[in-house]
Amino acid sequence: MRKNILFFLIITILSFSLPLFADDIALGGAAGWNNIIRMNTCVKQKGESEIIRLSDSEYLLDESTEVLMHFDSSIRTLGGLYSVKDENVSGISTAVKKKGAGSAVFTGAGRDIQLIPSDNAAFAAGSGKLSDFTIEFWLNPARLSEGENIIQWMGALNNGHETVHQSINCSISRRCIVWSFSNFFLPPELSSTAFTLRSHRSLIPKRWHHHMIRYDSSTGLLEYLIDGQPEDIIYTNSSGHEAEDIYYPVIGASMPTFFIIGRGYTGYIDEVRISSAYRKPELDRYSIFSGTVMSRVFDLGYYDSRFTGINAKSNLTGNTQIYYFYRISDKLFTAEAETPEWIQFESGELNPPETKGRFLQIMAELYPDGAGIISPELSEIKIHYEKNLPPLPPAYITVEEQSNSIKLSWKPVTDSDVAGYKIYYGDRPGIYFGTDSIEGKSPIDVEKTLNFTLNGLTNGKLYYFSITAYDNAEIPHESTFSKEFSARPSAIIGDD
Repeated sequence: MRKNILFFLIITILSFSLPLFADDIALGGAAGWNNIIRMNTCVKQKGESEIIRLSDSEYLLDESTEVLMHFDSSIRTLGGLYSVKDENVSGISTAVKKKGAGSAVFTGAGRDIQLIPSDNAAFAAGSGKLSDFTIEFWLNPARLSEGENIIQWMGALNNGHETVHQSINCSISRRCIVWSFSNFFLPPELSSTAFTLRSHRSLIPKRWHHHMIRYDSSTGLLEYLIDGQPEDIIYTNSSGHEAEDIYYPVIGASMPTFFIIGRGYTGYIDEVRISSAYRKPELDRYSIFSGTVMSRVFDLGYYDSRFTGINAKSNLTGNTQIYYFYRISDKLFTAEAETPEWIQFESGELNPPETKGRFLQIMAELYPDGAGIISPELSEIKIHYEKNLPPLPPAYITVEEQSNSIKLSWKPVTDSDVAGYKIYYGDRPGIYFGTDSIEGKSPIDVEKTLNFTLNGLTNGKLYYFSITAYDNAEIPHESTFSKEFSARPSAIIGDD
């Protein structure tokens, strides 16, 4: 029996030695990700529990982008240089896609997208702005029927004698992709030309492949690539081989130009990009750059609260990685603020004791493996902190009434961070706005002293008192009021 009592006492003492005011904030898991306010190239993915992973690396707008179509939720172009005139596709597929949230679905005859360039576009009629260019897209054909058109461009010029029709045509022939350029690359005398490139492998239906045609005006190289591998090349000159007599793109002004996507085609198209630049293929599923996840700014409730660390649950397959950052301050800051600075730390590591503040924000950076095909997965973050609660108010207060003064004494508050005490006084219960004492108006900061005399009070007048303690936080926390007491200074008492 004595052993049981002793064990109970030990457990009780140990429990009181642990932080009494430790608390947690949960992100993810059962709590969900509602406190995440910003995700950059990251997405939430539902499963047994909702996880965060890198989003597929959709193409990004830059200064050379003419047309960019993601087909995530609608048929629209990004960049402002082209408008959609006709939209006859069957819709958006969220089930069959290569990147992002969706792809465009085409179902044969009468189904296509027509794009009209603005005057500022490099492929616009008479622009004179086009030199290097790249046309690329992801293709998932259903039938590979003869003559299906994937992408077309139409224009015309006047060579002084007649109107010459110009075209770029990407179509299916004998289960291969064929690119033909008619009167698009022209010699100085503007005589007719035709250049053709063909894939050397037959396509297989219902599989995604990346197709790219690109032109380098410095050499006249016109190159066709599938999945980043060269399929065919030609030089735009009289011989078709590398030489100095380069034929350059010439876009006539005899008729408005336009692109047509998917005329007569059956299948899916994703990530269409047309650029006025010679681009490298971007085939990685995930960007080699990080994705970021940022929480809102949490109010821990009390200044100088200690942020002890986090415990994160993640799946780091291969060489994927997640780095964690925090910033904390006693001054309120916004999520967009540049200060305080972010500090990197590890999940499961105990932060130094001086990691304190009231306002806290967390960020995670997600990195794929070196091949860009595997993403890390983040399922939960638990934020651990200890509240810096206000100290307890003083107790065991004694009062000594004197002539025109009252002396107060009290026992010290045992909280380790107590920095001082304040005396509140007044002439009404619970209303402490006294001004009679020559030591100052209420409240009077007496620092760490444990007894204090208020002088200059009126004899015979009843005064009410309460004492508080405050801590050493940058913005101090003050305790609640002590038990109220009253006293009346008296000349008679003073004479005794």
